Amino acid sequence: MKIKVETCLWDFKRCRIMYRSIPEPEHLRLPKGEAIDMEKVIEFIEKQKWIFAKTYAHKAPHEYVVRGKVNGSDEEFMHVVDYIQENGITMYFWNHPNKYIMIGEHQYWVMRDGKDDPTTILNRCDLSQYKISVTWRGENGGGQDE
Repeated sequence: MKIKVETCLWDFKRCRIMYRSIPEPEHLRLPKGEAIDMEKVIEFIEKQKWIFAKTYAHKAPHEYVVRGKVNGSDEEFMHVVDYIQENGITMYFWNHPNKYIMIGEHQYWVMRDGKDDPTTILNRCDLSQYKISVTWRGENGGGQDE
């Protein structure tokens, strides 16, 4: 299943919702590949030994696994990464866009510098510890101060 990522803006003059595509940062773009089965993604994430991110314990508690240090092959790890990048929704964390997916009680995202980055990190957080909200970004999509 493919999800087209768009922003949703409310048009107060016409009382309707407007949509516009979110430009994706170049380093996050991937060539469109074959669809990855969600069952394989779930199977992979369930067999991991997640590491608690101590440095973010009080401001953004989450867990992670690092490429090359996972239970499973590098190919399996990259399938999960590609699945998130191809099917995730774009959301912002401190004005930084990233792709996210929600599975069960967790939200997953990827941190990397490029497609072949050997230090790619797969993160997850417990959704019960976070508040997810939608914020209006102004008529021009830039924020309330504009």
